[in-house]
Amino acid sequence: MAAQLPVPFFNAVADIYPANTVPREGARWAALASQFETAYGAPPTAVARAPGRVNILGEHVDYSLFPVLPAAIEQDIIIALRPTSSSERKCRLANVLPSFKPCEFTLTHSAEKGWDAGLIPPKEGGGWENYVKVAILECLARYFPDGPGEKAPVGLDLLVSGNSSAAFVVSSVLMFLVANGLTEGITKGDVVKMAIASEHRMGLRTGGMDQSASALGEESSLLHISFHPTLEATPVRLPASLAVVITNSLAPHALADSAPERYNLRVVEVLVASRLLLHAWGIDAPRMTKAGEEGRIWLKEALDLWAQSGSEVEVYERALKALPAVLGKDGRGERGWTREEMIEASGMSEEAFTKTYLDFVPTRASHYHLLKRAEHTFAESLRVARFKELCADIAANPAAGPASADPRTAELGTLLDGSHDSLRDLFDCTVPEVEHLRDLCLKHGSLGSRQTGGGWGGAVISLLPVDQVPDFLAKVKAEFPSYAKLNAEELDEAAFATMPGVGAGVYIVDAPVANGH
Repeated sequence: MAAQLPVPFFNAVADIYPANTVPREGARWAALASQFETAYGAPPTAVARAPGRVNILGEHVDYSLFPVLPAAIEQDIIIALRPTSSSERKCRLANVLPSFKPCEFTLTHSAEKGWDAGLIPPKEGGGWENYVKVAILECLARYFPDGPGEKAPVGLDLLVSGNSSAAFVVSSVLMFLVANGLTEGITKGDVVKMAIASEHRMGLRTGGMDQSASALGEESSLLHISFHPTLEATPVRLPASLAVVITNSLAPHALADSAPERYNLRVVEVLVASRLLLHAWGIDAPRMTKAGEEGRIWLKEALDLWAQSGSEVEVYERALKALPAVLGKDGRGERGWTREEMIEASGMSEEAFTKTYLDFVPTRASHYHLLKRAEHTFAESLRVARFKELCADIAANPAAGPASADPRTAELGTLLDGSHDSLRDLFDCTVPEVEHLRDLCLKHGSLGSRQTGGGWGGAVISLLPVDQVPDFLAKVKAEFPSYAKLNAEELDEAAFATMPGVGAGVYIVDAPVANGH
């Protein structure tokens, strides 16, 4: 399986990108290396690279341990690096874009506090450098838990090109490992786990899909990623007749800043729903008596405890039917649950409930909408299972005619539409800019379109026949109001077609980086 494979080392830029983009990317890598040497007085010794990702289907279900269908994309983050012999373990960090302010920080250790990199929370002014800092801190905690010792971590000179939060953390983990000579025996799955734990240090309770897609990606394939009982990634071939188009709404959305009312709140709502369901169903699991981390049973774990037989689809369908009786009683499906009502229905003491759920991650809410969040989770998981099944059927029995005439590809689009409707109506995580952009995508020929990513802004993903992509992009670019202010380069970055690409890896610099070499 992909998670058990070693971290790859690339020999050339041409090993990473499609042939038609190698000249452009080769020039970008060469510019990065040149700018690095200008900034730091010596060339980089390596480049850590991690792709961005797009989630085709399975939104807001990964942190509940349900399978998802993301893909690594061509767009990526690359970090040129050079370890330094600074006894102070100083790190110098810069970006090729001047809008990202450079910074310096020192890695220090004390017996009382452990490792420190001067991490500043976003609400106190912390910026893009936090993604690098949390990755370094996570790696330090794992590989140097007692401080420097006989072998000490190195200082770092770093220069970054690209922009993707999940890819940034993955590439930062790889950067630290290669700079400190720690890549031997490290698997892609190890990198995923460290990247997930790194983001948790920022207070964002991500489920692992983004990091998994970036680290485990395979060319021309989606990844069916399952998290329970173990991390597994299985390639799912996307029909060759279909293109994936990403259009950015440009709506501002800072997930870390708004997490207590949005992302983290959804995590806690689904988690509490899991507890209430298990208690109502009379499940006698040892962890039901625990508080804190041990007592948190994620919804996929709860489902497996409840339904110990039946196919994946059958179990999801049964669970959907069983939800209203527990989570929707006394009108709570519409108005939500108060804190007191949740505690009463949980079978826990107030102290244990608060420790397990309300103190888990910061949240702010007067009512918790448990039924809607659980309904989305199960229905979305059904859509993931069906999408995977359809792709396998199309691969085994390709249609003779055009993609637009194949009812199976039409159903793939319908599944995307269903996902978006659920995110809007059950998860309450779309915004007007996204809705308008999605309407334009459907108007101009998309088989199906939906918001992708954490929500409350971000991008819309669309599926459509390959031969319709140029016309589709031209019309959407011309009609979406937020695109009017963009120059040609910015517009191409905001709206583009992409293919599933290779996952994260490392390039060792032993010659000038240029022209695909």
